[in-house]
Amino acid sequence: MAQEGHCKPGEVLFGTDSHTCNAGAFGQFATGVGNTDAGFILGTGKLLIKVPPTMRFRMDGKMPNYLLAKDLILHIIGEITVSGGTYKAMEFCGTAIEQMNMDERMTICNMVVEAGGKNGMCPPDQTTFDYVSQRTNDPFEAVYADELASYVADYPFDVTKLEPVVAAPHSPDNRKLARECKDVKIDRVYIGSCTGGKTEDFMAAAKLLHASGGQVKVPTYLVPATQKVWGDVYTLPVPGCNGKTAAQIFEDAGCVTPAAPSCAACLGGPRDTFARMNEPEVCVSTTNRNFPGRMGHKEGQIYLASPYTAAASALKGYVTDPREYLG
Repeated sequence: MAQEGHCKPGEVLFGTDSHTCNAGAFGQFATGVGNTDAGFILGTGKLLIKVPPTMRFRMDGKMPNYLLAKDLILHIIGEITVSGGTYKAMEFCGTAIEQMNMDERMTICNMVVEAGGKNGMCPPDQTTFDYVSQRTNDPFEAVYADELASYVADYPFDVTKLEPVVAAPHSPDNRKLARECKDVKIDRVYIGSCTGGKTEDFMAAAKLLHASGGQVKVPTYLVPATQKVWGDVYTLPVPGCNGKTAAQIFEDAGCVTPAAPSCAACLGGPRDTFARMNEPEVCVSTTNRNFPGRMGHKEGQIYLASPYTAAASALKGYVTDPREYLG
């Protein structure tokens, strides 16, 4: 929806997917609903919901070169737990958010539902307007928090002091530093989903693999979120990688050929999941949930991580802090 220009500041979006909150990156009130609610909206154009109270997360500082938005949202969920944002709006602001492109902002808003949040939102700015205006001529009106707005909770973070993190099995709030899990041997890596399968996610993973010049030690699956992302993987040069595309870098590193866009292993889908495995496996994944059975096998272990951490782990065959390759 974002790529087709359907996500615009100041609008309300309901979708029958819990990760509809992804669109909050555009300063849009976006949340998931059930099929019955969706039917009511289609029939009447209306839906009655309670206005959620708002939590504010101020992320300040220049993002270190080894951190991505996935690290920030995993850190936040680890801080407030999977129920800490229940039926609340989660607002993300600060200089670190302002420096992010739209893909990274979408990653943060995408996972508010993993904290129980009703919706997530980033204040729209020129980055937002440029992205939207390139995709639609429809008018929109940005909405912002009042200067004297009240918040039920206020969390300040200095991103320069954060480290790469993972969410260990079996909950998104089971936060651990990536370096603390260096002895965890893995069987596969998965880069994909609406959370971690966007263009910038593949560019980040390819950048790290190219910097290492090495080969992956475990099967590394790549599933773009959309057809456009699939095309970007094959056509866009990765910055600082001698003109190579992400697909070329993935092939050089020995990754599995990028699959057709879908939700795939994120919900225990087709052949690239644990569902067909006779033995439970350990996977580092850029997806959003690591509940038992989420990716197929009930005893499979999923470590949620950023594309940097996923790529670094693929190179070693163990959960790996990406700073070993990025400095």
